[in-house]
Amino acid sequence: MTKQSSITGKEPWLAVILSSLFPGIGQIYAGHKIRGVILIISSLCLLFFIILFGLAGRLAEPPGVQFGIMFFLLVIFNLFDAHRCAIKANHPDFERIRKSEKDPWLAVFLSRVIPGLGHAYLGEWEWASLFFILLIIVSILSIKYGLIGYLLGSIVLPSSCVYHAYMSAKTTRPKSPQLILRITLVVLLLQLPGSSFNSGFEARDIPSGSMLPTLEINDRILINKGSYRFKKPQRGDIIVFNPTAALRQENFKDPFIKRVIGLPGDKVEVKDGKVYINDQILQEDYIEESPNYDYGQAVVPENSYFVLGDNRNNSYDSHYWGFVPEEDIIGKATKRYWPVSRIGNL
Repeated sequence: MTKQSSITGKEPWLAVILSSLFPGIGQIYAGHKIRGVILIISSLCLLFFIILFGLAGRLAEPPGVQFGIMFFLLVIFNLFDAHRCAIKANHPDFERIRKSEKDPWLAVFLSRVIPGLGHAYLGEWEWASLFFILLIIVSILSIKYGLIGYLLGSIVLPSSCVYHAYMSAKTTRPKSPQLILRITLVVLLLQLPGSSFNSGFEARDIPSGSMLPTLEINDRILINKGSYRFKKPQRGDIIVFNPTAALRQENFKDPFIKRVIGLPGDKVEVKDGKVYINDQILQEDYIEESPNYDYGQAVVPENSYFVLGDNRNNSYDSHYWGFVPEEDIIGKATKRYWPVSRIGNL
């Protein structure tokens, strides 16, 4: 058993880890409270403008890019600065001991970068290999099984790896299982909402007027990619889908957004300015102009859908190129979040 040193100090790599959670926290831990508060306020101000430009769909424009670059540079500076602040706060004897052995907090930091990397730094090659293999497995699972695999890969595996790397490190400096558990819990709480949102939702803007008047050009919407995991699309749903085989032959690459009109097995017909489903007129209060074309009769194939744009006479949709297979559907458009004056459910 390694004898623990009575000399204590601020752990530089713990300061880096804390500052990676949010800029300035590591500086406060290292005793530089004013410096930390300034970094926190600066980061919040930059994030405010980044979110504002993002909601407006202008993040790729020069002002949005500039704020993004400024925040990135601040984060990088903050990490190096947190490390330096902690070292400056330490007694030379503590620094001598720290540099003479493997640093458990550096192992934690490396494990957060890539699971297994911290164990490799510690010389724990069997554990490093195991975590590398598990990383490959959960990456495959995330592709095949979506949210469950994604949560395993982005939360469960990294958290387990971080804790194990810290506890595996042999050091004469005091170790705190309670502290690493708290940090792991904080990381979990911070990552869980973001991981769930990223895997379950997607933000997009509206590039054309094919869904007028419901959706206008440059509207920003949220797509729920899990809407059809346990149920089928319903008539009236606004869906986003990848180009079908027919559209790919025409070199379309970007997703389409249309409204579901015909379900599998439905008989669809468009005539005399009306849409008929199974010989019954479809009541539609979301269109401004009746279609000036005829279509059908056609039966929607199994596991496929007939879709139309709300701007009936200016929409490239199923009455031109056919049906949307279920496997091409990305998700359901559920909310419009920009512009502010038109925020609401779809």
